Amino acid sequence: MSQIISINPATEELIARYDYISKEEIDQKIKKAEKTFYEWKKVSGNEKKQYFLNLAELIQKEKSNLADLESKEMGMPYHVSYQGIDKSVGLIKWFAENFQDILKEQYYQSEGVKVKSQYDPLGVIYGIAPWNFPFNQVLRAAVPNILAGNTTIYKHAENVPLCGEKLEELFKKAGFPDGVYQDIKASTKDTEYIISQKAIAGVNLTGSENAGSIVGSLAGKYLKPSVLELGGNDAFIVADTSDLSGVAKEAVKARVSNCGQKCNSSKRFIVRESEYDKFCEYFKEHMENLIVGDPMDSNTQVGPIARQDLRDKLHYQVQQTIQQGAKLLTGGYKMEGSGYYYAPTVLADVTSGMTSYQEELFGPVASIIKVKDLDEAVEVANNSDFGLCGCVYGDDINQTVDIASRIHTGMVFINQPAGSKASLPFGGVKKSGYGKENGPEGLKAFTNKKVIVYNPQEENKNNPNFC
Repeated sequence: MSQIISINPATEELIARYDYISKEEIDQKIKKAEKTFYEWKKVSGNEKKQYFLNLAELIQKEKSNLADLESKEMGMPYHVSYQGIDKSVGLIKWFAENFQDILKEQYYQSEGVKVKSQYDPLGVIYGIAPWNFPFNQVLRAAVPNILAGNTTIYKHAENVPLCGEKLEELFKKAGFPDGVYQDIKASTKDTEYIISQKAIAGVNLTGSENAGSIVGSLAGKYLKPSVLELGGNDAFIVADTSDLSGVAKEAVKARVSNCGQKCNSSKRFIVRESEYDKFCEYFKEHMENLIVGDPMDSNTQVGPIARQDLRDKLHYQVQQTIQQGAKLLTGGYKMEGSGYYYAPTVLADVTSGMTSYQEELFGPVASIIKVKDLDEAVEVANNSDFGLCGCVYGDDINQTVDIASRIHTGMVFINQPAGSKASLPFGGVKKSGYGKENGPEGLKAFTNKKVIVYNPQEENKNNPNFC
């Protein structure tokens, strides 16, 4: 792609077009972020808190405009985006209210010495953002990184450039010093150049497995810490239940949220053979009853795929899986008319050698897998290159917790679709990446826990923390 282009995926209309910035402009942004860092890290905790409370209030006031922009640039149903803005506001407030306590200095004695430990910021963090949640997933990383004392530059996904611009505008309107948060319209070809710069102290990526492999390698090459939040092919295990139809309905919700374009949405549905046929019947019925349409329509449950190339890839993966022996229960085609719509699709009799079992399918496509018992269900759940989230549904809490404890993944949700909370660490294992966003771990991700050791014979009468 020679330019950054924003296209409405529901109408295929051009929204905006930008040229990539030059290396000279990249250098200017990095220098600004570095200069601001040395001042920002000295700003008091209470001042930082107030900046972010201002940001939260501003986002709340602009909720309608933000939801409208998110819907037009990537196709998320407006009412879903509108509700999601509240989640972003809550995330900002949680970090603003809790970061000082989490990062507070600690004093203690160990092996005959007096110790003070503190969390120091690293510098300028380079963020590479995804398109599927253009506001929330950026804020999930940027907010704690900045509260920890770092400054940031963010390369937004190229199909949502207006969302990237809007975030920088919001930081400025909230009163943040110039250079704390910057949007950067750089080419992917400049990734190594940016990471190699001395002022860049760390890299935070949310994206695909391929992007993570490249960025993680570059971060390692230049000895920069990185956090990689990548894809998933998450399992949804059906345990003992008295309401199989209800569980199937919840399973459909877990799959098609944001048109199935969530890294942590359920994708592989694992069902015992005793309930398999009925579950497939219920699942197919619920999928066929979904309303696919205009993201701006409040009745819409499934919007378009975000880009044409992504829809083409999804269709190819579906057709491959069918050719490999899966049974198509419904869907499996690109919908006619304007927009990058894909019919809600159910693939049954999926086995381990098939594409949808092995790869992440980003769209409203579900793979249903038959197993003999719950032990085999856990084996199938773990038989994946990914490990981001998972779900277990069933009536017996002891049974569902036992199953969840045996799944090799970052998070497991019982009787609820996978999601995220500001207070809980989010991140996966295997090809789903490494490191954590959210929670105390996310706040500390780009800090140095520095230890200061005092001579035990020296008394510091001015510091009552030492005993």
